[in-house]
Amino acid sequence: MRHEHSYRGDRHIMGAHAIGGNDVAELLARHDIWRGRQTRPPESSAAPCPSGWSALDELLGGGWPSEGLVELYAGRASSGMWRRPCERLDTTPLKPHQDWFQSSLGHGTTALLIPWLHRQTRTGRVALINPPALPCAERWQREGVRLDNLLVIQPRNLRELGWATEEVLQSGVYRLVVAWLPPLGFALRRRLKLAAETGGGCLVTPYPLGAEMAAGTPTAPSSPAWVQLVVHRRAQGLSVRRLKPFHPREVHLELDAGGVESTLPGTIDATP
Repeated sequence: MRHEHSYRGDRHIMGAHAIGGNDVAELLARHDIWRGRQTRPPESSAAPCPSGWSALDELLGGGWPSEGLVELYAGRASSGMWRRPCERLDTTPLKPHQDWFQSSLGHGTTALLIPWLHRQTRTGRVALINPPALPCAERWQREGVRLDNLLVIQPRNLRELGWATEEVLQSGVYRLVVAWLPPLGFALRRRLKLAAETGGGCLVTPYPLGAEMAAGTPTAPSSPAWVQLVVHRRAQGLSVRRLKPFHPREVHLELDAGGVESTLPGTIDATP
């Protein structure tokens, strides 16, 4: 990832002098400060995108955010893989780690995102970066996703993955970017969040659940994301729990009759 951002304003935010009312207002207006129960960035002027479920829209504070970072957690991480968050992205090949990226598939993440992908490809462009399986074109078309507005990028290593994600976000062309990333440290997550805001789009990062999260503990890695959701595939649909901002209620979402998740290797069906 290139190092072009300047974060001079991040240093010495809290000086030794007393902070006045104007200083507090300026701090609260910053893009990277999250305020308690706030569900979306105060600077976002674009309307949220409806999720396709009224219950989920209510949980999200109106719908999917138009800008920033959304983290989804589903499935279970492969053992022994990336025990610690990545603080830098090097030339480590991605192919040997595909099992880790695939761990979040088949647990409802695609079914959750399909209505969003449908809406965004009807009005703009969407990018999938490092998808662990290729979309099932016929099924996605039936769900209304315009494939001509869908870009798929397959990087070779972690460095290319980070570079491609940042470049696509900053381009301002893609209003929705879904990127399968390794667990990142706070600084890298914040960097990509700022890239998304710079380009006026939203970055979605699916992750497998960690051991503590899979056990039901309502915690998630430290992150500047505005939304963190845990997704589970159920017999009658999906269950979604919001970790950030925390919400005690679990939302149950029904899927259309006949929606069967794909188990074929190499494809992402409409409802995995």
